[in-house]
Amino acid sequence: MERSLAVICCALMALSVLLELLTPSMGGFTIAALALSGTSIFFGFKESASFGYTIIAANLVMFPLSLWLGLQLMRRSPLIHRVELKGESQNAPDAQPLTYLLGQQGRSLTPLRPAGSAMIGDAKVDVVTEGKFVDTGTAVKVIFVEGNRVVVEPV
Repeated sequence: MERSLAVICCALMALSVLLELLTPSMGGFTIAALALSGTSIFFGFKESASFGYTIIAANLVMFPLSLWLGLQLMRRSPLIHRVELKGESQNAPDAQPLTYLLGQQGRSLTPLRPAGSAMIGDAKVDVVTEGKFVDTGTAVKVIFVEGNRVVVEPV
């Protein structure tokens, strides 16, 4: 009887690990997996010492195996979004690229320490300097644009 209980608890431990990865249980299934693992070892040693060591080995193999399997299933889960961000980001998904600002001049609207806002043309743009502090109202020129990062220097 103890032999079958030990094997069932070991299998339920692996199932609990899978459920923890695939559902938002906030650790409930992890606690259950640890309890089932301990219970399977207890019943294994109650049967015999050699069977207890076998159950320990089975738990040591099944735990990482069920983690790996759960991670593989999680990649295919509808809970995980398959959206990957590209290297260049912008303020909004439909925003136009800011590369047209390169070389243009404007005025700082806020102190740039080293980040702040500037009015370049008709657009209010979040800008940074290369480490220099710039006072409000200073004329600035765009020297570099990468994604939504606009680097300016005082003119």
